[in-house]
Amino acid sequence: MPNNPEKLVQDLILFYVKENYNNYLTENGVKIISEDKLDTVINDLYSKRKEHLKEFIKISLKKIMGDDYPGDLLINNMLIDIFRDDQLCKNRIKLEITEYQKSMK
Repeated sequence: MPNNPEKLVQDLILFYVKENYNNYLTENGVKIISEDKLDTVINDLYSKRKEHLKEFIKISLKKIMGDDYPGDLLINNMLIDIFRDDQLCKNRIKLEITEYQKSMK
């Protein structure tokens, strides 16, 4: 696995979203999230999990990178940039889920 913090953060976010998506499907006994519920589900999960995601990223990076971890200051600045626009983040999640669900059909 590369020790590029930006790439690792991106991979960790995608992993986190996929895991939470799969958990939602399991907990709700559905195979996909219907189009009419997708915005509501994303808003709910994003609002509840945003801070947890940030901590997950920092903890995971420390484990993955070990001595190469660049420090909390750099990672916090990256996270501020990533999460600056909540609507953009939600739209990206919606796009990823929509494309994933299309591939499942």
